[in-house]
Amino acid sequence: MPDRHGPMRTGRFTVEIDDVETSGFKRIDIPSTTTQQVEYREGKDPDHHRKLWGQTEYEDLTMERGAKKDDTTLFDWRKSVIQGQMEEARKSVAVILQDEVGEQQVRWEFTKAWPKQYDPPTLETGSQGGQGNVATETVIIVYDEMERSQ
Repeated sequence: MPDRHGPMRTGRFTVEIDDVETSGFKRIDIPSTTTQQVEYREGKDPDHHRKLWGQTEYEDLTMERGAKKDDTTLFDWRKSVIQGQMEEARKSVAVILQDEVGEQQVRWEFTKAWPKQYDPPTLETGSQGGQGNVATETVIIVYDEMERSQ
C-alpha cells in the first residue's frame, strides 16, 4: 500500500467499547480541547499583562448510530449509569479512523468513559412518509482521559 501523505477522509471508522467493535455508527464528534488563559501583571510592570495557561477542558464525545431492533447496547450502558452502577458503567472507548483499505491510521482512546446522555430516535413521517429517514440513537460520553495515537 502506498504511504499516505495527504489528509485522511472522514467516512471510514470503527468504534470499540471495552475492546469490542461496535458497529453502525454514522457520526462521531471527536472532542475539542481548550486550555484556559490566565492573565497576570507584575507589580513593577503595570503596563504589561502576562499570559499563563490554566485548566484544560475537554468537550464531550458524541456518537450517533442507526437504531437496531436487537441491539440495546447503548441504552443498556446508559441504564447502568442511571442505576448507579458506575464501576460497570465506566468503559474504555476507542474511535479508529481508517484508510481506504481499512487499515488503522489514527486512534483516539477515552478512558473511564460513561454515557451522561442517551437520545432515542426522533420519529416522524416527513414528506416521503418516513421512507428516507433513518432512526438513529445518540449517546454523549464523558471520560477521564483522551489520547491520540497512530
